[in-house]
Amino acid sequence: MTHTNKTGMSRRNFLQGAGLVAAAAAGAGLAGCAPQAPAPAETLAETGEASTAAATGEGNVYTSIAAQLNPQDYDYRQNSGDLSHVLSPWKLGNMEFSNRIVKSAAGSNYENGGWDAFVEYYRRLAAGGTEMIFVENFCHIFLPYTNIINGNIDEFTDEQVKQLTDAIHAEGAKCGTQTDIMGSAFYSEVSARGGHDAMYFTTEEIDYMVDCYVAAAKKFKAWGFDAWELNCAGNNQTQWFFSKSRNHREDEYGAQTFENRVRFIKRIIDAVKAELGEDFPIQVLMDAINENDLNMGENAEFNTVEDNIEIAKELEKAGVASLHMRLGPQEQHATQFLGDLYFDTRGCIGSTSFGGQFDFSRHFQGQLLANHDGCGLMLNLAKRFTEAVSIPVGTVTYMDPAHAPDFFDKAVADGMVDFMMMNRPLTVDNNYVNKLKEGKLDEIRPCTRCCHCWNDLEKNEPYSTAGFGGLNYQCRLDPIRDRVGQPEKGLPGWFDPPAGEGEKNVMVVGGGPGGMEAARIAAERGYTVTLYEKKGSLGGMLDFATLIKGPHQNLEDYRDWSIGDLERKGVTVVTGQEVDAAFIKEQAPDAVILACGGQRADLGISGDDATQVISIEDAAMAEVGQNVTIVGGNLQATDMAVYLLEQGKNVSIVTPENANMLAKGQSIWCRRFTLPMIYARGTKVWQESELVSAGGGSVTVKTSTGTETTYPCDTVIAAMDMLPNKDMLDELSGITAYAVGDCNDPYNIQHAIADGNIAARSI
Repeated sequence: MTHTNKTGMSRRNFLQGAGLVAAAAAGAGLAGCAPQAPAPAETLAETGEASTAAATGEGNVYTSIAAQLNPQDYDYRQNSGDLSHVLSPWKLGNMEFSNRIVKSAAGSNYENGGWDAFVEYYRRLAAGGTEMIFVENFCHIFLPYTNIINGNIDEFTDEQVKQLTDAIHAEGAKCGTQTDIMGSAFYSEVSARGGHDAMYFTTEEIDYMVDCYVAAAKKFKAWGFDAWELNCAGNNQTQWFFSKSRNHREDEYGAQTFENRVRFIKRIIDAVKAELGEDFPIQVLMDAINENDLNMGENAEFNTVEDNIEIAKELEKAGVASLHMRLGPQEQHATQFLGDLYFDTRGCIGSTSFGGQFDFSRHFQGQLLANHDGCGLMLNLAKRFTEAVSIPVGTVTYMDPAHAPDFFDKAVADGMVDFMMMNRPLTVDNNYVNKLKEGKLDEIRPCTRCCHCWNDLEKNEPYSTAGFGGLNYQCRLDPIRDRVGQPEKGLPGWFDPPAGEGEKNVMVVGGGPGGMEAARIAAERGYTVTLYEKKGSLGGMLDFATLIKGPHQNLEDYRDWSIGDLERKGVTVVTGQEVDAAFIKEQAPDAVILACGGQRADLGISGDDATQVISIEDAAMAEVGQNVTIVGGNLQATDMAVYLLEQGKNVSIVTPENANMLAKGQSIWCRRFTLPMIYARGTKVWQESELVSAGGGSVTVKTSTGTETTYPCDTVIAAMDMLPNKDMLDELSGITAYAVGDCNDPYNIQHAIADGNIAARSI
């Protein structure tokens, strides 16, 4: 990458100048969560100072909580260059592997693009070095109940599934599949009998379900799968038998003994082994520890880690080949495998999605490794199981050796885990393992933990706390996901961009996410690409997003990877260059992609010395008062609200839209954790309202009913939705031109990157 810089300020100086300092907390390496002891409670109620302190921000309760609850040590990402333990051999049953990375059976949704796309995704994972792949639960076993999530096993032909397993085997990898039933299969029938409890299954139904599992296992092996994972965690009916909280039976399947609790699953294992022999390894996915996340503390009947260890021992005696350990909060299904959602909301680490906040030094028995931003969250728990059983133990929740090489290599070396269950990092970069082996960690596209990839909402759909969300499974950084094989979604080509048509000079204007993606894809197609950015460095609003969001979503890593990939692909980068239509015509490119960002409408209110009015872009660097009103309801507005709440500010939000659109553009899962904490911290959201005046230390809000309310405010932050900024297209007649990202249709990082990718594929 040829790089000409025509201005001065570096991104790192910007961040340092803005005061972005990584928090230092207890422990390092693989130390467990060790929060600081809370300071003695102040007796403000006795002195009558509580209201004064809250108004001034002095001794603010939110600041105190943020400083004491779940402190983080972000200094865990060292890389000595030694991944010898992560890349060491191990065995699962009779299969041998050269590295400890295993693809979990999490959904990809590539089947939406047709079966060929589904097969190609898994083939690419195998070709990328992932040697053991558990295919997502794309089909379910025969049941007397209707499953509302996925199809049943008889909906797939032998030829289809053999195509899948043959493609994986042809790349030298092994594959298994998972069977989960989820509570969804029983919500109507069993709930109608009284609830989600194993006591409501008749013995005849138990017998029938055992037969169904055995029939499924026989078909899986005939299809060419090398192993089988039984999902006995979370809301699956097998977990109901394991836990006293969901098993109030009084017969031989009851919770009175651990042998009883495992009896149902043991019957399945015994029957499968009798039918298929010992050379078809069975892995069990189970909760390592259970906790009540809805009504925190009410967990008397929930399984402790010691309870689950006894269940694990019974499973080992039953002949299980390996264990996959997962977190077991009972109500929020997403955190059972996306436990790092607890760490996404800045200043609210431990947020439950129900408005509560865990104290990781006490909840989950204080057993989580919860001071490293959710990375390796389950490692301390996994070690309890590796010490209790002799079969291999793996675990999940942001297991990412490229993210923290020494951290994870030490975890394997110390026997904390035998293998790492991974999904998101492998989906973002199918060549993850090969690049890891080759020492090319900087070339691995990083997962940003945004959770757009799982049951997200479609663009501009209203927020809802009901169900799992929408049917959008797109990836923020890899636009082919849930687009490939679906021409109606506008992605030209197949998985890889099509080869370019002849020699073309492509100009990209703007170095934000959309522009960088467009430039690297156009170069990948073989075109000569020059990217122009008017600022002194690339990244666009990524610097701002990193500053406001904090480090959790790895946006700094993504920016650095993008810059590195531009260099690897030979893109010429020119910074400090203002570009207009005359300049473009002078350069005479064959195609131009405008990615120069959006613009915002003027708020129309000027404020005064007592109530300043500033833009959201300036807010991070400005001196913001104690009482803040944010005008706008998009994800930038709510991210800014959380950023200010962490500082102990009193925040209100005024939005012209319904509150169900609050934080639009954010993934449904990040929203589901952020919004309850915004509300729990006293933020007033004025929905379907407008700010009509600001000044004299107060603002006035007019609601949809016509009423007006005036309240104290010393800072107004204008964060209205961005508007398109593509007028330059009209001046470029005769030149093939595209507008992408915020320049074209402002929304979020995900859509900006997709726009850039699609435009570059279209040239």
